[in-house]
Amino acid sequence: MNETLYIEGATTLEARLLRITQIIEALELRAVEAVANEDVEEYSIDDGQIKIKTAYRGLENIAKAIQAYEIIKQRILNKLNGRSMVLRPWRGLY
Repeated sequence: MNETLYIEGATTLEARLLRITQIIEALELRAVEAVANEDVEEYSIDDGQIKIKTAYRGLENIAKAIQAYEIIKQRILNKLNGRSMVLRPWRGLY
């Protein structure tokens, strides 16, 4: 199974967020290993129901994948929590 099918298999936003977070964590671990070794890096996730395995070539590709997943993760968090803005008087900023 690949990452796309793994994420698409989530039935709720919370489950999708959890799966994306798991992928990001696995990629971060591989990025640490890729710093010392610039060969093909791969990772796998086994959540008890599904196993996925993906390979990346080099640290740059891993970093791009992490950045892309972080953007997707932030969108999901915004859907779950909503966006908010706090307005404060300028005098209270010192």
